[in-house]
Amino acid sequence: MDDFAFSDSIDDSPCVSKNPNGEAITSAEQTVTDGCRVSMVTGEALLMLTEGELPGILPFAWKRVYRSSAVDLDCGVGFGWRHSLAHRLAVVGDSVVWTDHENRSSTFALPSVARPVISNSLAEATICLGASPDELIVAQAARRYHFRDTLLTSISDAYDNRLHISRDASARIQRLSNQAGRALLLRYEQTHIVAVDYQTFDAQSLLTDAWITQHTLVSYRYDAHQRLVETTNAAGESERYRYDAQQVILQRSSAAGASFFWAWQRAGKAARCVRHWASCSQMDTRYAWDDRGGVTLSRADGSQHVYVHDSRARLVQRIDAHGAQHFMSYDEKGRLTVEQDPLGAVTAYQYDQAGRLIWLFPGEDEPISYEYANGFLHLVRRGHAVWTYLRNRQGDITRKTEPDGSVTVYRYDTRGLLTEVRYPDGHITRLDLADGE
Repeated sequence: MDDFAFSDSIDDSPCVSKNPNGEAITSAEQTVTDGCRVSMVTGEALLMLTEGELPGILPFAWKRVYRSSAVDLDCGVGFGWRHSLAHRLAVVGDSVVWTDHENRSSTFALPSVARPVISNSLAEATICLGASPDELIVAQAARRYHFRDTLLTSISDAYDNRLHISRDASARIQRLSNQAGRALLLRYEQTHIVAVDYQTFDAQSLLTDAWITQHTLVSYRYDAHQRLVETTNAAGESERYRYDAQQVILQRSSAAGASFFWAWQRAGKAARCVRHWASCSQMDTRYAWDDRGGVTLSRADGSQHVYVHDSRARLVQRIDAHGAQHFMSYDEKGRLTVEQDPLGAVTAYQYDQAGRLIWLFPGEDEPISYEYANGFLHLVRRGHAVWTYLRNRQGDITRKTEPDGSVTVYRYDTRGLLTEVRYPDGHITRLDLADGE
């Protein structure tokens, strides 16, 4: 079916995402870390590293994510680590559990003909039936992940630009390729990825495998306990890791020469960081955790910060180094409804039944209203000022009208690439894009 229909009504079954220790979490990008590599929600180490990219119309970043709550799991890059193609589905009764590349598990109701598209607003993702009976598709942000028999087979966008995944005889991911003849090749030794190569396709080649390796993006080395201990990038720069007996990270030594350290309370996947420091003296933070979702940070300069999260991993209170307090409240679907700044100013948010923001009340300023058409933002109104947006089926803006009546027009090709902009003064900019770029 592959039908993420643009509708003003949404079949939503909100369920909080969880880490491998069963704790509520949000995405790594949204997780409060206070500038360090420790989650203020769970106390786990949270490292996000980008090691290369497959360029193209639908670019793909090769990333690794480490969670100390995942120290019992090894998806091919060592215990605790997960890479950006490590997505999987598991059908459990009438539910589907999606585990993403961050080791974050989100649960959906199993789609059916009666309920073909189902959202999980707390996970900020949607699942739907695919074009064949054995296909399910998970959409998050601008990406769609296609699964057949619970295995990831391709990644697409709203214009159906695709990245194709091929697997070896052991069902391991072998190659990620795009429609412009570029690919990432995963090389293995037994069950572990030892290198990721950037390849191009030679259409004139008479060989069975016409893919040519141009260079190696990154290589990995493991110890006798299957732990990732060293990575080397395309420039030959290496980064090293050290762990305790249960694969909880203790030290990261970067290619630049700096080292970072963690000290823990509790063990294994339940470990919580109590100190995080670096070889440079400026960075040394201690963490004191309570049982109500709160943590107090004490820095080397004597300053303290406090963060408090609710049972759904939503930040509800923050106290900065000067004692200023910020408060946040959420509805039953985890949407921010009220926030109060240290001076007592209150900002309120109101949503429609589909979960979209329809009113913003910014304290003493004029309220802002938002209207939608076919699932996309169409109109913004603040007092007498109105902004309107016309969009194509994929959601890209084709016509924007400002409060003064000036109009800007945008054109795209069939791949979704912007080709022309017509400005209010009549000036036209045309973009000449190379094929596949």
